[in-house]
Amino acid sequence: MVDLMREHIQIVHGAGGPKARIAGHRIRVQDVAIWHEKLGMSPV
Repeated sequence: MVDLMREHIQIVHGAGGPKARIAGHRIRVQDVAIWHEKLGMSPV
């Protein structure tokens, strides 16, 4: 599971501190979690 996360999630350091993003995109992992929650989807 950890290897899978390392393939698809990267940490980007910026002025506001480090942010987890989808590798190769500007989409934050936090945004994906919020979208799922708003749609009533399970995180699993």
